[in-house]
Amino acid sequence: IAEWAVHWQKRGMLERIIDPHLLGSINLESLRKFGETAEKCLGEHGAERPTMGDVLFNLEYALQLQVTCVQNVSSENSANYFPDICGWIPGDTITDQDSDATATSSGVFSQLMDPKGR
Repeated sequence: IAEWAVHWQKRGMLERIIDPHLLGSINLESLRKFGETAEKCLGEHGAERPTMGDVLFNLEYALQLQVTCVQNVSSENSANYFPDICGWIPGDTITDQDSDATATSSGVFSQLMDPKGR
């Protein structure tokens, strides 16, 4: 799953892997920060990976981006609501044609098949 997610993260399209039930409720900037943090955590060498303190800081920042945007939208009345202001991921962005045929189950789950890790 990690390789599949990193594949979309590197292409700048992490929103392609979001559960369809969550589309329209996730702030794009929050998702990007979350994806960047997760990608850094998967670095091949320990020196490339962030410290736990950095991970915590980045995840709290991603959460703050989401919460702040949700609060701003909820304080607006519906006549003035524009989902693009906070960079929401619209609910109709993902189609079957967008799926990537190169992601196989063996590739996606390769880290689980190798119990010794990296």
